[in-house]
Amino acid sequence: MGDRQEPELVEQIPAADWTDQDLLTRDGAGLLLDDEIAAERARVEESTSSGDDAAVAEGKRRLNRLIEIRRSLTTERGNP
Repeated sequence: MGDRQEPELVEQIPAADWTDQDLLTRDGAGLLLDDEIAAERARVEESTSSGDDAAVAEGKRRLNRLIEIRRSLTTERGNP
């Protein structure tokens, strides 16, 4: 049956390592937010063209909040 190699032991640290996973999650969320920001901008422009002032106001509030959230993702990572 031949030569069997012993499996290489990996040193385990006592704490979870979420850093890489957290960054991937933030990056993915950022990309989704970028898409939603672009879509909301288009909705605001459409509402502006149609003269729907209430929809424009609501869309601008939502757009500003999305942009604020998007900035927070990059700011928390240390990128201004």
